[in-house]
Amino acid sequence: MYLSNKQKTIDKEICFKGIGLHSGEYSNVILKPASEDTGILFIRRNGDLVHSIPADFKFVSNSKLCTTLESYDSKSKVFTVEHLLAAVKGNDIDNLIIEVDKDEIPALDGSAIEFDKIIKESGVVEQKKFKKYLFLKKPIYINKNGSTINLEPSQEFKINCTIDFPKPIGTQEIILGNSVKKIYEKVLNARTFCFFENIEDMKKIGLAKGGSLENALVIKENKILNPEGLRYSDEFVRHKVLDIIGDFALMNYNLKFKINAYCPGHEINKLTMQKIFSDFNNYNISQETASSKTYRKTSFLSVCN
Repeated sequence: MYLSNKQKTIDKEICFKGIGLHSGEYSNVILKPASEDTGILFIRRNGDLVHSIPADFKFVSNSKLCTTLESYDSKSKVFTVEHLLAAVKGNDIDNLIIEVDKDEIPALDGSAIEFDKIIKESGVVEQKKFKKYLFLKKPIYINKNGSTINLEPSQEFKINCTIDFPKPIGTQEIILGNSVKKIYEKVLNARTFCFFENIEDMKKIGLAKGGSLENALVIKENKILNPEGLRYSDEFVRHKVLDIIGDFALMNYNLKFKINAYCPGHEINKLTMQKIFSDFNNYNISQETASSKTYRKTSFLSVCN
């Protein structure tokens, strides 16, 4: 498969809507093309108020059960961004405006497949400038509450992920490699999941208000409640890989290293990104040709009908 080293954005503006997994609120989302070197930018609209929130790990304010980004002034936020971001990076997109009129990105079916269809309907176009790549100079290790991530230098992007949950999930391992795009194609259909006995606890802290068998796998008494069953025999570990891709999109580079993850989650994903950028000796940024970064003022259009 040929992967271009030029930056990419979507071909045309496209809209969708749906219910948030945690908020239970319906939101409208518009994906818009963005110029080179823009990166991924969320625009949170609330009536006449507009806040921009870069899709950048430095703006992560909460990583409990989903990833939440917050604006510079802490007056606006957008959460459950990881599945949409996984679809964005899985389609090799570097620059994109994501405009939303509520605090949460819709869950759709709980995986990235519906986001993927929306992006492909818009189309992906190549831009003039070259992509920027992040390489590791040395191994990086993070351990948090029994979860571990060990990064190793590599000329390719690879993931080795293991999870260990009570039955019927048990221990699952998957090894995938070569590029974000190729790995994404193996996991884009894997849905988020939870145990039935944990749902009430999540609701007590304001989460899972919009959850259903339409947007999540639910396990009760060692059985999958979803009537259609699993999409993959190892759907659970594949979803964890999907979350890694979505969260690591917040580094704003095309990644070239190996990830060894044990029981990963959004919190350790955030800590790993912070660790990488805590020391210039940890990484290199490269681009095939020299280019100066440009800043363009972007015009934000009204929400589609």
